[in-house]
Amino acid sequence: MTYLKAILLGLTQGLTEFLPVSSSGHLLLLEKLCFAPTSLFLNLVLHIATLLAVLIVMRREIRSILRHPFSSELKYICLASCPTVLIALLFSLFLPDLLTGAMLPFGFLLTSALLFLTESLSKGRGREIGVKNSLFTGVMQGIAVLPGVSRSGATICALRLTGVEGDQAAAFSFLLSLPVIAGGFLSEGIKSGFSVEGAAFPVVGAAFLAAFLSGLFAARFMLKRAKKGLLPFAIYTLLIGAVSFFLL
Repeated sequence: MTYLKAILLGLTQGLTEFLPVSSSGHLLLLEKLCFAPTSLFLNLVLHIATLLAVLIVMRREIRSILRHPFSSELKYICLASCPTVLIALLFSLFLPDLLTGAMLPFGFLLTSALLFLTESLSKGRGREIGVKNSLFTGVMQGIAVLPGVSRSGATICALRLTGVEGDQAAAFSFLLSLPVIAGGFLSEGIKSGFSVEGAAFPVVGAAFLAAFLSGLFAARFMLKRAKKGLLPFAIYTLLIGAVSFFLL
């Protein structure tokens, strides 16, 4: 793999992990254009890069949770993660065909519809995160296992539709991403046996740096952008959904 491909993969992973446009969808598109990662080890590195980025961006919130392990915030993160794991497991066991690239255009369009709906209906009533909207957010995060459905988009929209302010919704979404990204790292690691076979370390390092820096930018940008609305991302995912029909 060339440095250009590695940097492109890193930028894609870092930006789309936190922007509401679907990282899995964009990586599938790159795979169709022959820009797929050449090793499972590279996938591991990309997961580590985005995990490190969100740890840095959310360091104050994470420090607070660690100091108060019985806080309501940690409880709601755990509560939201339960339906996510259950739904993802059900999809993988009983509906694996829905997890293929053939469903990608519909996933992008579903993300676009959800973002448009949120822009039309959400009022930002200043409600706090609680049991009901945590569970609802976890369900939406589980549905985001479908290719093209944005995890960050689904969770932010779920919270905003229940009256949570945009910046608070984005912050909670990023905290929810920690177990998801860590789980992806473990899953890829188990598949590969944490092997470094076939890894060109300078190229992998370039991909890591691109994913890390773009992840930092995207997460910080989204925390501010969520206050202003998600309409640009709704338009983008509508367009990329239409384009993916032709590419696939």
